[in-house]
Amino acid sequence: MTNPEVPEAEMRLVGSVVEGEATAVFPWGVIVDLGLSRDGLIDVLYIDDDNYQVGDRVSCYLDAFDEMKNKFILRPPGQVPLAERLRRRGLSS
Repeated sequence: MTNPEVPEAEMRLVGSVVEGEATAVFPWGVIVDLGLSRDGLIDVLYIDDDNYQVGDRVSCYLDAFDEMKNKFILRPPGQVPLAERLRRRGLSS
């Protein structure tokens, strides 16, 4: 998916590991400042065992850009993609 408001150079980062700083921690996920035009989001489905705090430096795999959330979707290294996690939990067909 391409978004004309997100620079092409940033969209090329999809599929790579990026680093940033946790700027907010919520029950539904962690917001990460990546130093890009948009923040990143680590969904709560990825953080069941991790304890993030504001100011933490994080390294994440950049999965995609979500136009509805206007954020890059992140997952911790070593975690499987969200669709696979849902399928394993029996929540996806």
